Amino acid sequence: MALTGHLSDLSLSELIEFFCNQRKSGRLRVLYPQGSGYFYLQAGSVVDARIGTLRGIDAVYYALTLANAKFEFSGSAEAPERTINQPWTQVVLEGLRRLDEGITPADAFPEGFSPETDEIQVVKQAAESESIHPSHVPAFLSFMGGESTNRKPMVAGAIAVAILASVAAIGVPAGWYSRPNVAAVAAQPPVAAPVEAPPVVTATPEAVATQSPEASSNSEDAAALAARRQRERDRARARDEKAALSGANGANNSGPKKVAVTVTYDESGRVIQASGGDASALRIARQKRFPPGKAGSATVTIPIN
Repeated sequence: MALTGHLSDLSLSELIEFFCNQRKSGRLRVLYPQGSGYFYLQAGSVVDARIGTLRGIDAVYYALTLANAKFEFSGSAEAPERTINQPWTQVVLEGLRRLDEGITPADAFPEGFSPETDEIQVVKQAAESESIHPSHVPAFLSFMGGESTNRKPMVAGAIAVAILASVAAIGVPAGWYSRPNVAAVAAQPPVAAPVEAPPVVTATPEAVATQSPEASSNSEDAAALAARRQRERDRARARDEKAALSGANGANNSGPKKVAVTVTYDESGRVIQASGGDASALRIARQKRFPPGKAGSATVTIPIN
């Protein structure tokens, strides 16, 4: 059922916004004094617009400049093509911006334009769209739309017979051909199995256990030789490390430094005075003890690390 009204309380943009929010699909026709404008919606989106000689977004920009007019909405009409890919709000904002900046859209009704011819063309396009998608009937059944109701059962019966004949033509010969195929397969000579290459056995413990005695002996000899060479390399490395360590220790332990210190001691053998050039040596010399009995002096050698 068509919805009609007048653009008095709502503007064109608000009216289409209402249909978009309701996710409507169909055609909104606005009757202006100059001619009609057509706006096609699909699932709440404006996909096509036409007014006079303008199509798409240019038609929307021009329609926003027109005054109020009557409108009617039909939910059965479909857009012949898609000319608008932007959201409706974006299209309206761009149109309002152009109006604010004084950008005049192209004239949709130039001199010589005939509204009657435009109406006929729109009606023709709508009829072609409905003929392409007539209630979503498959193409191979579309010819039934023009037949009378008396011939529909006859046509349906003919289609059923044709389908059964096709199934029989495909299925029965398949049964006939199956037996010769089986006989042909049975008559074919046996094909020799391909000779597979011997598998490569890796030297794992399980594989070694399954080898022959000669192979096991060769494997053991090779393993023993490899182990002996490894031990020799380890020994040589240990000798080199030991020699390097001994050389380092010899360099560090070449001998302590020896310092001569002159000391004077009393009758009890306690050092009462020491003189020398090294403080560590003097400290060690003062701690020495001499045999008690007679005081005297002596020169001692103190090792210093």
